Amino acid sequence: HKNQVYSGDTEKAKKALIDCKKLFKSLEGTIVFNTTNYKVWIGNFKNRIEAERNLNAIKKEYENALLIKPQK
Repeated sequence: HKNQVYSGDTEKAKKALIDCKKLFKSLEGTIVFNTTNYKVWIGNFKNRIEAERNLNAIKKEYENALLIKPQK
């Protein structure tokens, strides 16, 4: 499980990832390309409950953040 904090163009995705890593130092972050958008995912949570707990804190900085479960 991960939390998505951004979806859009590549330059803004890079900036969002840098900013997010500064705010949430203990969480992993990555950029993935999906169709026409670059997405910034933060966290590598063991389960949905852990991801949801972190999502509340992340939403304080990224109000459009959402919980995702990437395909294997």
